[in-house]
Amino acid sequence: MNNKTDLKKYIGMGIFSALAFVVALVCNIIPPVAGFLSLDAKDSVIAIASFVYGPVSAVVISFIAAFIEFITFSTTGWYGFVMNFASSAVFSLTASLIYKRLRSLNGALIAFFAAVIATTGVMLLLNRFVTPIYLFDYLGAMPEQVAKDYVISILPTVLLPFNFAKSLLNSSIAMLLYKPAVSALRKTGIAKGNAKMEFNKSSVIIISVGAVALISALVILLIIW
Repeated sequence: MNNKTDLKKYIGMGIFSALAFVVALVCNIIPPVAGFLSLDAKDSVIAIASFVYGPVSAVVISFIAAFIEFITFSTTGWYGFVMNFASSAVFSLTASLIYKRLRSLNGALIAFFAAVIATTGVMLLLNRFVTPIYLFDYLGAMPEQVAKDYVISILPTVLLPFNFAKSLLNSSIAMLLYKPAVSALRKTGIAKGNAKMEFNKSSVIIISVGAVALISALVILLIIW
């Protein structure tokens, strides 16, 4: 029984890893305001997987998706791999750890709010210290000190709102798609639980919060675009 359960879990993790990669490949948008940034929704896919399979799975799927992107279509080298993995892992791991302890509507909302804050903070730190290396060493686009000064100058005006909006966008998509995605997995037997998707008060609240978060994220992105 345990072997069968583990096999279903690994199959599910494989599906989510492949889906995260496809989303990153198809929906990868480079904002004109800073060419080293990328906007995609794969973190929402990984977050849903982390709610189903747990925190460890969040890190594993984040690594697999980032690594496949690194060896296929990515043009940002090790820098892109580090940033992609960090973004996905921090976002999904934070959400999963909180939701694992608070399996309720409030728990889900707190989990996504905390994931947005944690990811924004971590990515700002990485932008501050890793992005200058990318601009100076990997691209050779500008001298080292100029690269550092440039990144520092756009931290509050571009990087902070972009990271926040991207995390908020992924949260909103995860909230909107979580129940349908889990219901589909349960119908196939890959995930445990009742396959019937219940539409109740909690569903309405999650969908409403997700819709507001989605609109807010899009507005922020349009402002800094």
